[in-house]
Formats: sequence, C-alpha cells, structure tokens
Amino acid sequence: MTDAQTASQTEAASRIADAAEVAAELRTLTADIFRDAQDDQPDTVDRPLDLQVWATLEETGLARLTGPESAGGSEAGWLETAAVLGEAAAAGTPLPLLEHDLLAGWLRDTAGLPAEAPAGTDSTGTWASGGTPTSGAGAPATGPALSTAAEVVAPARAVTVPWVPAAASVVVLDSSGSTPQVYEIAVADLAVEEREAVGGEPQAVVVLPTAVDGAVDVSAEVAQEFHYRGALGRAVQIAGAAEAISQLCVEHVTTRVQFGRPIGKFQAVQQLVTDVASEAALTRTIVDRAVLTVAERGMQDPGARFLVAAAKACAGGAAEVVVRNAHQIHGAIGTTLEHPIQRLTRPIVGWRREFGSTAEWEARLEAYVVEEGADLWELITT
Repeated sequence: MTDAQTASQTEAASRIADAAEVAAELRTLTADIFRDAQDDQPDTVDRPLDLQVWATLEETGLARLTGPESAGGSEAGWLETAAVLGEAAAAGTPLPLLEHDLLAGWLRDTAGLPAEAPAGTDSTGTWASGGTPTSGAGAPATGPALSTAAEVVAPARAVTVPWVPAAASVVVLDSSGSTPQVYEIAVADLAVEEREAVGGEPQAVVVLPTAVDGAVDVSAEVAQEFHYRGALGRAVQIAGAAEAISQLCVEHVTTRVQFGRPIGKFQAVQQLVTDVASEAALTRTIVDRAVLTVAERGMQDPGARFLVAAAKACAGGAAEVVVRNAHQIHGAIGTTLEHPIQRLTRPIVGWRREFGSTAEWEARLEAYVVEEGADLWELITT
C-alpha cells in the first residue's frame, strides 16, 4: 500500500468517526424533540404532519441534512441522517424526512434543478405531457416548503405519492422513456386523489406527466440509486420502530397481571417477546452495517448495494413477526387508538412493501450471487 493510499484511508476513517460522533449527538437531540411532541399526537386513524415539529427540524437544519449548504442543507451523510430518521420512527412521529431530504432533495441536487420549488397555478388542472411549468400561487401560505418524490414508469399510469397533501412540490424521476429524466412540479398543478397510508400518513394518487419539456436527463445509475436510497431509508425506519415496539412489549408483560402474576411469567408469552426482541436486534445489526458501508463507500459500491438489499429484505421479514407478536402480546388494548403501539405497528406494515417487497429484495440477493457471480463470502466479510 502506498503512502497516498494510507493517507486516504486514514482520512476516510477520520471522516466516518466524526460522522458517527455527530450522529450520536443528533440521536440525543432528536429523541428529545420527538419525546416532547409525543403527548400532542392525536389519537386518530389519520396522522397528519406535525407542523410544529417540522418547523423545529427546519430551524435546526435537520429537515435537509444531506443537502449542500448552497441549497439550505447541512452536507451530512447517511450516518447522521439515519440517526434522525430512526429516532422519528421510534417515536412514532410521522415525518417526510426520507421523501423530502434523501429522495426529493437528492434528486434535485443530482439533476441540477433549481433549489427553490416551482410555483403552482391557481387552477387544479394537470401538467400535460410535454408541457412546461407555469408560474402562480406556489405552496399554501399556511404550509411548509416541503417536497416529496415519486417515480413514474409509464405514461398516464396513476401512482401513489406519499405526503403530497402536505407538500408544495413533487420531484419526479421519469423512467418511462429510454433515458431517465428528473423534473419538479408544483402540487398545485396536479389533480390529486387524497387518501391515507396504512400508517395514517397523508398520501395521494396522482397521474404524473411524462416527457416533460425542460426535464433533465440522468444516468441509469441515478435511477437505480433512487430505489436503493428509498429501500435503505425504509429499513432504517423499520429498525427504529421495531426496537421501540420491543421495549413496549417488555414493559407490558412486566406490568400486566393475569391469573395472579405478570403475563411475562408465562412461557408462551416469553417466546413471543423473545421473537420480537430477536427480530429487532437482527434488523438493527444488518441496517447499521448497511448504513455504515454506504457512508464509507457510497451507494454505487457493489458491497454496499448487497448490504442494502439484505437490510431491506431482513427488515421486511422482521416486520411481519414483530407486528404480529406485538399485537398478540398486547391483546385488545393494543388495537385501540389511545395505545402507542399502533403508532409504530401500522407504519411498519406499509414501509415493508415500499421500494420493493421482501421477496423482490431476496431475489436481488440471489441474483447478486447466482447470476452476477459475486463472491458471497467476500460480500459478507468485506
């Protein structure tokens, strides 16, 4: 190894160590922010954006961690962002951190789109295919300058886009043509059919335009990374929520008394709790490994992508066990809106299906080894 290579490795190790230290501080900071907001969360099926919490995140620079300073970001990496994303999920606080920062902001920066979201029109019509952006009212005066992201794979095909009712714009990855393109459109220029996600977060069914004038061509690697970023983000959220669910299960079985003793004394209940804790720990281990590897090598590294696929597949499989066992443990009380367990289990059910199902990511893992001839041992150990 040359002196230059040694110096480069030392510099990279120092950078990762600094990022890990910052991530730990952010985890403490955001845990306090979300803990303070938990008591104000409504006991309702729908879970709208908490504008006060979002304003706090924007004021502290946490809403756009990964963006460049020129675009209002903090130039943070995956370690720092995963810390905030995981704490929000663990607190059961619905926030579009993944969509706004890691997807929409990243697509906008990568494509070189203007940092400011486009203004909308006063009408409710859609942007016609091949149309051009128009000036107008822009984001509602009462809402934040929030962006979400979506991919359109075919003309005139409706897609479900998270957080559209709360957003000012949608950054779109148009994969319908031979070359992927990116553009941004104001929500005011879209016809949306609002509905709630499984977890209660706002979303909408939208028909996004394709072949838009002024859209920026991007590489196939950018389109692929969009999927991997979304998958890793959802895996981080599932890991955070699963750990919080495990803690609630332990608290419940030690305090709930039945037949003269805590239900945690019964072997069948102990097995349910153990399975939840095991799945949560397994998910945390692989997710942390994936986040660290992406932070060190970037998302284009084959080993990093392998670990992202493993993290999403593992998180999806764990979600099924964690949610099922948690509600068996809590019984009827766990199905009520007043109990915090549903703020954690409902989102997990939706997250496990987004950015690729568990079966799809397991198939990718198999393809890495069987079809692409990757060295499985090297992928796991390096």
